[in-house]
Amino acid sequence: MKRTYIKDLQLEQETTIAGWVDTIRDQKTMMFIIFKDVSGSVQITIEKAQQQALVKKLSDVTKHSFLRFKGKAVRTSLMKKGEIEFIPSDVEIESIAADLPISSSSGQDVRLDYRWIDIRDEKKILIFKAWTVFEKYCCEWLREHGFIEIHTPKITGLSSEGGSEVFHLKDYFGQKACLTQSPQLYKQMSVIGGLDKTFEIGEYFRANPSFTSRHHCEYTGLDIEMAHIDGIEEIMDVEEELLRYVLEKLKLELGEEFLKLYGFEMPTLPKEKFPRIPLKEVYEILEKEMGYKVPRVLKGDLDPEGERLISQYVKEKYGSEFLFVTDFPFKARAFYTKKYEDNPELGKCYDLFFRGLEITSGAQREHRYEVLKGQIAENGIKPETMAQYLEFFKYGASTHGGFGLGIGRVLTKIFGFSNVKEVDFCFRGPNRLFP
Repeated sequence: MKRTYIKDLQLEQETTIAGWVDTIRDQKTMMFIIFKDVSGSVQITIEKAQQQALVKKLSDVTKHSFLRFKGKAVRTSLMKKGEIEFIPSDVEIESIAADLPISSSSGQDVRLDYRWIDIRDEKKILIFKAWTVFEKYCCEWLREHGFIEIHTPKITGLSSEGGSEVFHLKDYFGQKACLTQSPQLYKQMSVIGGLDKTFEIGEYFRANPSFTSRHHCEYTGLDIEMAHIDGIEEIMDVEEELLRYVLEKLKLELGEEFLKLYGFEMPTLPKEKFPRIPLKEVYEILEKEMGYKVPRVLKGDLDPEGERLISQYVKEKYGSEFLFVTDFPFKARAFYTKKYEDNPELGKCYDLFFRGLEITSGAQREHRYEVLKGQIAENGIKPETMAQYLEFFKYGASTHGGFGLGIGRVLTKIFGFSNVKEVDFCFRGPNRLFP
């Protein structure tokens, strides 16, 4: 008989459900099993005197054993209003689980050691449903707005940042190669090649030894690039429209389930545009309004505390959980960032913060061959290491720019987690290679 998901059970219809045992209550005359699959849970109710053969089959069943029940969903006076229970007629034992090595009280690292068990939880399952919906509507919006999907190489001889923080392959048929840090150089290639507007959702790799709550060595990113742009405002407009669309759809599809499981609502975006504040003004606000001086001012960046405080300020003043910080010093950004003509010390770039965490870096790129060549040298990168990249610009290139968004970081903040490890299917960091 064809399997039915628990959420699709119909009253009094003979059917089969398959999943795992969450809890067992074995009483004198009755046996109750809370049974789960990816769609939800249901109580299996067994009257021992009437179903002795079934009880015998279930005698060795343990928590998290995988079973397949035949039977009917019914509604009885013993259940809460609107709830149903499942009365089985037979059971097939798919596998018996050993004693579980983790529990709900286990620490994060122990749970990650047994990630496949850890995610047998409706709250964890919802995380991956959210990944699916988020990516679905990113693709939908981008395609409807003329973006073409590409798939860039994940093994490359090019480095998007001049060779820093890359995983080098031991040998690639006698050539030097590494895992791709980002699709940056290839997405620029795509719009220079005439595709005009492109996007990709893919996996990228960074040999970053950081042990922070926001860094990982393998991550999933959404990247877009657009040709013939007038400036970074155009890029920010696109990202804002995209996020509004995706988060509205995410809340529409999963908001009710999210509220039930997590006890608070998914974010509602204000109608007003996300605030856009130059970095110099951010420093002034932090110092004058928040009494905080960023310790790395000369590096042209924000530290985690500065990010948290400026986000708090914007939330209180503008009612926005999103903030664009713009106009970072050129020396603090990637070599391909375009400089302001009237102030070459600054780059045409931005970071987008959500609930105090940077989720995006975006910029207009330098598209002029000779200028780009000079910026590579200015950043202390040997021009010969970027020779193939420079070839992209030698035969004509339009103005262009784009952004890279860390999907895991967005979901971390939506779910209220403090660490990206919670939303990665299998986290990769400096000390984690398994499972």
